[in-house]
Amino acid sequence: MLGHDMRAAIADILGGLALADLSSLDPHSRLQLQRVQSSAEQLARLTEETLALVVGDDSPRAEAPVLTSLGPFLDRIAARWRAHAEERGLGFVLDRADDLPAGIGTDPAALERILSNMIGNAMKYSPAGEVRLRVQMGPQEALCLRVRDTGPGFSDAAMARLFDYAGRPEESSQPGTGLGLHIVRDLAQRIRGQLHVANVAGAGAEVSLILPRRSWAPGVEAPAALSALPDLVGCNVLVAEDNPTNQLLVQQMLETLGATATLVEDGEAAAEALAAACFDLVLIDIEMPRLSGIDVIRRLRAAEGDGPATPVLAITAFVLSSNRDQIYAAGADGILAKPIMSLDSFGEAIARVRRKRPSPCTAAVPAGPFDRVHLDRLLALAGPEDGCELLTRMREDFGTVRIGIVQGAAAGDMALIRARTHVLIPLAGAVGNTALQADAEALNAAARADDRAAMGGLVPRVLDRVDAVCTALAQEFDIRFALEPAR
Repeated sequence: MLGHDMRAAIADILGGLALADLSSLDPHSRLQLQRVQSSAEQLARLTEETLALVVGDDSPRAEAPVLTSLGPFLDRIAARWRAHAEERGLGFVLDRADDLPAGIGTDPAALERILSNMIGNAMKYSPAGEVRLRVQMGPQEALCLRVRDTGPGFSDAAMARLFDYAGRPEESSQPGTGLGLHIVRDLAQRIRGQLHVANVAGAGAEVSLILPRRSWAPGVEAPAALSALPDLVGCNVLVAEDNPTNQLLVQQMLETLGATATLVEDGEAAAEALAAACFDLVLIDIEMPRLSGIDVIRRLRAAEGDGPATPVLAITAFVLSSNRDQIYAAGADGILAKPIMSLDSFGEAIARVRRKRPSPCTAAVPAGPFDRVHLDRLLALAGPEDGCELLTRMREDFGTVRIGIVQGAAAGDMALIRARTHVLIPLAGAVGNTALQADAEALNAAARADDRAAMGGLVPRVLDRVDAVCTALAQEFDIRFALEPAR
């Protein structure tokens, strides 16, 4: 219960900041509130890990890598530390290369803790000047995050005790025990990164976190863009949430995705709404007045019986293993932990639930090679010239994926099949082919498990669906972009 209340309080802080319009504030006030927001997000992650350790639940360490939008992540880091630098009379510079991947698959909480310790130490030892975070690609597509300061650098005594627990030299004039780099090294090992420390010629020090490709993009052969947010146009979503801030935040996110939200404030009202109408999706808080979210889900599943089932996403501050087991046992299809950190994480959780359980309210329609609404929207956003290039690249990507799957199946190369299906999953989603997307996910899972019997049935089906998409996209290209014959 203490963990629930702590998460709920942090969710209120983050929700209020997310709903606030900071654009009207003066630059200094806006910077300070952005710093508060970034710090609150990190506090939420630290709270989760601390509570897990207290109760002996190691689930935060066991979670699969989270797909994180790299640009917004770095922007949040910069917003937080610019304010710190300003207070100390220092400059803070975020210097990022142009060829960075759009998203990385890692533990964002661990990465943020690493950077916070690296930048915090750099500021502590810089009496003047600036601290610079440089993010760039290194050899063999390693992701390099380097923090450089303008301080005195590491002494010989400090270098000798580098990474030791409480390793600060006794003669150091700075306060503290030297835990920062010890923590950074432990976290870097957790996310399969490497830590490099060096003094800079002239003045200052540079601490670098090197993430090899296998640690930031496991199973992917080329940098992949983030999956598109789910399109919820025409969907009616029931939101059962008793906190007004969370209600408004979830409603705004749903409306951004195109959905219509029906809001209720307690479990009894949720149960009544579900009995009276069909919803495409249910988002339900677990701790609510009058009737808990778990009881609402149980009632819903009992009423549905063997008929079509409604997709249910539990949004809750109860996220330890025992809580999750109970929520899934009640019949939930997915769990999203409070506080909700971003529209990306919100959309990704909804997309997983919808792939797992289609809406019972939507009549089944024969699936075509692509969804024309999806494609029209993509091409309209791209514009005529970029739309031509986008469609050309999509056709090339589907062809490359097909060749890789054929080669992988012939050679029994599970890694190649995993890599190609990893690309195929968001590619199929981009054109709205949910059947191909589901088959690609199943083939990816079969390749990971080395389940050759399952792959024997999946590979031909995936190839047939890819061929159908390629043919349809070629026809679409001819209709939209082929030049008229010369006269």
